[in-house]
Amino acid sequence: MTRSLLRRQLWLSAVASLALACSGSGGAPKVPLADKVTTDSIARATAEAHALIGPEAKAALDSGNALFRRKDYVRALAEYRHASDLAPQHSAPLFGIYMVAGATNNKPLADSALAGIRARNGPLPPGEAGAPHSMSDSSLKTLREKMKKGAKPV
Repeated sequence: MTRSLLRRQLWLSAVASLALACSGSGGAPKVPLADKVTTDSIARATAEAHALIGPEAKAALDSGNALFRRKDYVRALAEYRHASDLAPQHSAPLFGIYMVAGATNNKPLADSALAGIRARNGPLPPGEAGAPHSMSDSSLKTLREKMKKGAKPV
């Protein structure tokens, strides 16, 4: 056989395989899909979250986000703290503080922000897995680094 005939046969078999793979039974998916999320439900959830935080706190949070994106971490942290003071029931400013702590490698600040987030959000509902220990995130990271170097866990 010539090369062109071999290429043609290979091409036809590839197209046939692709056609068989793409053709489906047209039935329902084997795994049921989650409830359809609509634009209205997203807009409603966003409006509810904004109503909880208030316009002044939201402005401070947005300013902190803009400063964080510009890597102005000192001013971003100040804005996040201001938003946290204005909306003590909301955990979004604390997530901003946590992001700044991660970007500046400030472990005590990160632990403090996580403790605040956990305090504001309350305990995990029964049945949801939480951490099976009481170690902070920075303590876990330190332990992992020591174990990589060959140290035995206590």
